[in-house]
Amino acid sequence: MRFFIFVFLLSLVSSGLSSAVNAVPPATPKNIILFIGDGMGLSQISAAKIVSGQLNVERFKHIGLLTTHSYSDLVTDSAASATAMATGYKTSNKMLSISADGKVLKTVIEYAQENNKATGLVATSSITHATPAAFVAHVNSRKEHSLIAEQITQSGVDVLLGGGWGYFVPSTTADSIRWDNKNLLAQLALTTTVIQTEQELNSLGEVNSLVGLFSVQHLPKAAQRKPSLSRLTKKAIEILAKNSNGFLLMVEGSQIDWGGHENDQDYVISELMDLDKSIGIGLDFAESDQQTLVIVTADHETGGFAIHDGSLQDKQVTASEFTRTKHTATMVPVFAYGPGASDFSGIGDNTRIGKNIIRFLKANE
Repeated sequence: MRFFIFVFLLSLVSSGLSSAVNAVPPATPKNIILFIGDGMGLSQISAAKIVSGQLNVERFKHIGLLTTHSYSDLVTDSAASATAMATGYKTSNKMLSISADGKVLKTVIEYAQENNKATGLVATSSITHATPAAFVAHVNSRKEHSLIAEQITQSGVDVLLGGGWGYFVPSTTADSIRWDNKNLLAQLALTTTVIQTEQELNSLGEVNSLVGLFSVQHLPKAAQRKPSLSRLTKKAIEILAKNSNGFLLMVEGSQIDWGGHENDQDYVISELMDLDKSIGIGLDFAESDQQTLVIVTADHETGGFAIHDGSLQDKQVTASEFTRTKHTATMVPVFAYGPGASDFSGIGDNTRIGKNIIRFLKANE
């Protein structure tokens, strides 16, 4: 009898060891696309859904909420919040990927480059603006656009698409916003393709890297924006996906925030719907690729926006209010799809974005 019990117990142990040996490790993404809706809260998403009927963010199954406070303030600015997402660490308002005590914080772009992944930034603002800048620049103040432009030029990012060419040309050039005579566009042109118009984008051949700066400072509003954010997103993915090691791409819908600052409901909704089209591009790629993690979140909510009335049938928001013209401290949503998506479910802090991405990147080392 004892012999049979011993054999039975031995079989259980052996089975457990076999399961441990043959267990499949958690999947990690080859590619990561991070969409940031600047100023995008739940009410902004709700309003866009009323007007559009259905949004691409509804395709996500893993959803959570994130706190957004900075190291210095309950109400964050975009610089500190983007730093949290880019590095996994808090910093003070206005600082970009530098800790509150002055230490340089390594960004997810820099981790990705160490893993020989392609990297990209797309924004509807100047590419030197707080959110995109946090992923590649290390400065004490988000207002140092000329210095940020220099650091972007030296960053080795494969795709840069947005506005802000005025910060990359000498002060002697018409419409320059620089304070010196450095020609950063010329420096970039030595190693990559540089374009400044939609026509150049239309005629673009096969390239492995691209800088496209389509306005002196910020891109126009969604209705007048050419090329559109969705087209820029598609082009970025097309180029970055050529890298056999994978890629990391950050796409920002920058002007949802500006609609909130202006307390302009229609501006907010049109910009959010524009971002949502780009999210659809990213999701379509991820669903086809099956190796791509897509994350959608916000740096903060802007305006204290609330919906008071409207019509689902007529697809209208007829009454809404803003409580202020600045940011708020309310939690923001996070949506995730693909390998590692479940790690973004539930309630957490915005540093979760950076910490998880860095962990995924280190797992690929």
